[in-house]
Amino acid sequence: MELKRLLIARFPEIVPTRLPSGFDRVGDIAVVGITPELASLEREIGACILALHHTIRVVAKRDGEYGGEYRTLPLRVISGEERLTTVHRENSVTLHLDLAQVYFSVRSAHERARIAALVQPGERVAVLCSGVGPFPLIIGRHSRPREVIGIEKNPVAHQYAQHNLRANRSINNVCFLEGDARGVLPNLNRQFDRILIVLPHGGENLLPCALDALRPGGTLHFYDMQAKGCSSTTQDKVEAACREKGRSMEPVQVTICGHCGPTVHRVCLDAVIDATE
Repeated sequence: MELKRLLIARFPEIVPTRLPSGFDRVGDIAVVGITPELASLEREIGACILALHHTIRVVAKRDGEYGGEYRTLPLRVISGEERLTTVHRENSVTLHLDLAQVYFSVRSAHERARIAALVQPGERVAVLCSGVGPFPLIIGRHSRPREVIGIEKNPVAHQYAQHNLRANRSINNVCFLEGDARGVLPNLNRQFDRILIVLPHGGENLLPCALDALRPGGTLHFYDMQAKGCSSTTQDKVEAACREKGRSMEPVQVTICGHCGPTVHRVCLDAVIDATE
């Protein structure tokens, strides 16, 4: 609201609803959405953000939608230092990252803490599409798992994950592997108590290998983008994969943990596979 008041005072001729009301903060970078009609004012808007928040060093404008093989977000610096690398701190974990080359959602911080709270002592956990390592490192920091393995296909994200593991030296139950989870996971030759598929789109393609690696009674956390109120479609995807593998699914809950626009939610289906008494 402080930013909104400043912008209204600075641009009284602009309809207030068209002005940005906030931004996502990743480390010392502010990521802001600016409508096309205000493109000529974007540098001034960025300067206002820098003036209001002295610990922010970069203001970057969303310059498109998430896309490409690694689901990166097009960004363009409009004020401050000309960079998209930063150090972000979340849930007592330090994360180095480059927003130009890796997928990272600051809005998933609460969800990452939620999952860490569910992990039981001694569990083996696999995180598929682990990015720069936030899920594995936060689980490793706040739970007592036997091991957490993060698997990531994007080589740049994997390099950052390795760097982040070194940066959080007290976490000693996490490791990161590079490659497509469909090839890496079967070669581990082990059963996991809990598997996360955190790919925002297309995660259903990883369900077969995840089910093969999940022990009977283990928990699957499957993330998916769905139209508001259509989480049953997400459940249908997991049920179909279970039928193909001759396994059963017991849904535990569906959590809304983000959104992509006003009508599309990011959801997480928590399910127990081959539930035992």
